[in-house]
Amino acid sequence: MIQDIFIGAYIPGDSALHRLDPRTKLAGMVIILGTVFLLKSPLNQGIACVATAAIAVLTAAGVRIWFWSLKRFVWMLVFATAANVLFVREGTAMTAGTLSLPFTDEGLRKGFFFTLQLAEAIVLSMCLTFTTSPIQITRACRRLSRPLRRFLPVEEIGLVLLLAMRFVPLLQQELRYIVDAQKSRGVEFGRGGPAIRAANLAAVLVPAVSNTLRRADILAEAMAARGFQPGQSRSEYEPLQFRSLDGKAGALVVLYLVIQSVVIMI
Repeated sequence: MIQDIFIGAYIPGDSALHRLDPRTKLAGMVIILGTVFLLKSPLNQGIACVATAAIAVLTAAGVRIWFWSLKRFVWMLVFATAANVLFVREGTAMTAGTLSLPFTDEGLRKGFFFTLQLAEAIVLSMCLTFTTSPIQITRACRRLSRPLRRFLPVEEIGLVLLLAMRFVPLLQQELRYIVDAQKSRGVEFGRGGPAIRAANLAAVLVPAVSNTLRRADILAEAMAARGFQPGQSRSEYEPLQFRSLDGKAGALVVLYLVIQSVVIMI
């Protein structure tokens, strides 16, 4: 079911993005994200928006999955727009006839572009997580961070990243199961005073925290049983390898950067 697609969930498939090396996808996403937040002109933002939409189509996730996933971020986008519109005082005050409105034209412009940038960042990150499993993302981060091994425990950081990415969807699923179970017992989360609502919230948080700690304890025992030792080098069953498709994707990213650079110089 579409409701089972959690934030950051991996969707198995055979699209072009699924077949790319995770290092290519991670590096490409970082580069495009950089242009999204560093380039401020409307034309640059338009090009970034078109590129983001094209990447979203290449995920082959489907309109319904995208709609269900992005719907969860509507509140964030509305809040970002309202914050910029109401608190930016630069520019000319807007009026409606003889009525003075509590925002300016600069506030509207900044609110629109910041919300657009935030939406592009959300879509790009979801393109990565839809087409790349958490373990692949972790492996890509470890490989790209190898030059820093002399200064940072790259392997341990990668493991922590992997566990965090695995626990987020599990925690979401656990919370949904607990809420459904409490509703079946007659708990009404949207009614009552502050004390009743706090008690209802505790009925969800206490078992959620307890189950999370139990999962963490089981995971620690499983890692210890398999002989895990911090800092010990580990082999890979399927080593990452660049293919011709990665070269084509890299060429497209370079072309994107060239187009953005030409727009800047115009």
